[in-house]
Amino acid sequence: MQEGPAASKAPDNPGGRIRPLWKFDTGRGYRSVDVVLWPAVQDGHVYAADPKGRVYALDTGSGHVVWETDLDLPLSSGIGLGRDRVVVVSDEGELVSLNRRDGVKDWSIQIGAEVLARPVVSKSIIVLRTGSGRVIGVDGEDGFIRWQVQHNVPGLSVRGLSTPVVIGKVVVVGYASGRLSGIDISTGRELWNAPISRPAGTNQIDRLIDIDSDPLWADGLLYVAAYQGGVSALSLKDQKIVWRNRTSTLRNLAASPEQLLVTVEDGGLSALELETGEIQWRQSAFVGRGASNPIVAGLGTTGAVGDYEGFVYLVDLERGELVGRGRVRGGAVIGLFGADRSGVFYSLSENGVISAWKVPQEG
Repeated sequence: MQEGPAASKAPDNPGGRIRPLWKFDTGRGYRSVDVVLWPAVQDGHVYAADPKGRVYALDTGSGHVVWETDLDLPLSSGIGLGRDRVVVVSDEGELVSLNRRDGVKDWSIQIGAEVLARPVVSKSIIVLRTGSGRVIGVDGEDGFIRWQVQHNVPGLSVRGLSTPVVIGKVVVVGYASGRLSGIDISTGRELWNAPISRPAGTNQIDRLIDIDSDPLWADGLLYVAAYQGGVSALSLKDQKIVWRNRTSTLRNLAASPEQLLVTVEDGGLSALELETGEIQWRQSAFVGRGASNPIVAGLGTTGAVGDYEGFVYLVDLERGELVGRGRVRGGAVIGLFGADRSGVFYSLSENGVISAWKVPQEG
């Protein structure tokens, strides 16, 4: 899964070697499909699925299976996680709700459209995004469709959709047009719609400005990245841009108390100052190595990123220097997730292997 510039040699490891706490292989479901089903972590469990339709709850301490449900449905989207439910969507648009405690199926409903973004569960509403530009609000209790919002889809866009983020009573959605909108999660009424990036260039490729990385709410601002359109900090009070940095990315962002971490288009890792967007440092060791999204683990002084050879790197966030490296067999690391203050975080590999890691004790 190497991408971007020519592959570079794996950077040397100036720090200690890290090893996975445990690994879990979700099976062969990932071997022949181009679908990523993002796991979710909550209350001592990792909830995961594979594209063939198996859904799992794993114990975060051991990786052991708590329950497993085989839906016998090819899946295109998941995991959506609520207080008492786990939701996934099939490649033919069937939304399925499972009981979070035991994996028993509660209900299912046909949406009738391809859902590519991870579902978002917020209290009684499940928010879905379709490839055709619809945002759908579904009642979490019975699967009834409460509301729908339609947006135009550009003729050419980057495949994939960002996951909406719920802030209070508003669900914020980023579109392939480079626009961002706020929708009342109860009624589906669009409250505002603002341009984050505008197309530039003379051909369709140069004019791509998709918001494909998930908007990130941190420290009172919404951070949004548009492909070829830069990273912006937005105030939701007036939908005004506080600052913009021209760094281009398709990866999800991560925030420490003082920094915004960005995997740059060429694979490098940059740290931006949260309040101003100014670049504090850039780590170029990952250029050409298909770097994953970054995460911030532990007490906020250590970051992590994965690459196309299965390496996971730890980065000192003050200096931007590598301080540790580990490796997992299972193909490219396509994403990191679930970081907590104890220093534990997780990786998902392209072959469906979930690995748990832990940052060595800080300080």
